[in-house]
Amino acid sequence: MICNDNSVTGLISSTYPHIDHHQDDQYYLDRTILSGKNSDVEDINSEVLQRCPGEEKILQSADSVISDDGNPNGLGLYPMEYLNSLRASSLPLAKLALKIGVPVMLLRNLDTTKGLCNGTRMIVTHISTRVLRCRIISGDAKFAGSIVLIPRINMDVSEEDLPIPLCRRQFPV
Repeated sequence: MICNDNSVTGLISSTYPHIDHHQDDQYYLDRTILSGKNSDVEDINSEVLQRCPGEEKILQSADSVISDDGNPNGLGLYPMEYLNSLRASSLPLAKLALKIGVPVMLLRNLDTTKGLCNGTRMIVTHISTRVLRCRIISGDAKFAGSIVLIPRINMDVSEEDLPIPLCRRQFPV
């Protein structure tokens, strides 16, 4: 592929031409943009999402501090805005923006017997506050086309990655 423009816009236009029209699964399987920096991934995802048709839904995480005994609490010690601003490579964003019909990638192993492995690519078919309904488009052929439910899960990050031990409850995509 040749990208004649050294911008995020040019990269997206070269990789996903005509993304504003609904595409079949193979369209998304044949195209991927990789980046080594989470900030770049956020910029790319945001622009791709804006180009896709449909209503954008924002899904807010539930963040909490993990105490010494392993229980999430300590909310009074830190403003929620601060907890939501914390970023780590192992965490999804506190504010996840999605649209029906967009591709997503699973960030955790949820159920390998159903094809729900880290890196599985899916298309969002329904969005609710507690669960995403998606169609698997990658991985083992026996799972391709399967409709799966993706719940919000707790994802913990230690003080090694962030200034405080954080638990983020969010969709792992």
